[in-house]
Order: sequence, then C-alpha cells, then structure tokens
Amino acid sequence: MGNEDHHYRIQLERCLVILTSKEINTLLQKDTEIFAMALKRGKYLLRGQKQKGREQAKFEKVLK
Repeated sequence: MGNEDHHYRIQLERCLVILTSKEINTLLQKDTEIFAMALKRGKYLLRGQKQKGREQAKFEKVLK
C-alpha cells in the first residue's frame, strides 16, 4: 500500500487528463520555467491562505 501514487484530474478545454504525481513531476522537470512559475503560484496561494486565517482569527478575537 505504501507504493500508491496519487492521481490528479486536470480538466482541459476539450478533455479530462488524469496524471500520477510521478508523471506530473517528470513533466515539470522537463520545463523548469513552468516549474518555477507553478512553485511561485503555490507559495503565493499558501501565503494568502495563512494571511486570511490570521485575519479571521484576529476578527474573531475582537468579537469575543
């Protein structure tokens, strides 16, 4: 069971693509520019989520 690879569904304009995490990793390694852009996008998303959580906690603290 430890050897399971997750599958990711990617809806494109006219088709559905299902890739494993290994396949995605291989594709990203071949185009480092896309990898860098996706990494930056992921960091931006995570920072935004953390900031939203901090703001929500601060707001809830004010309401109490």
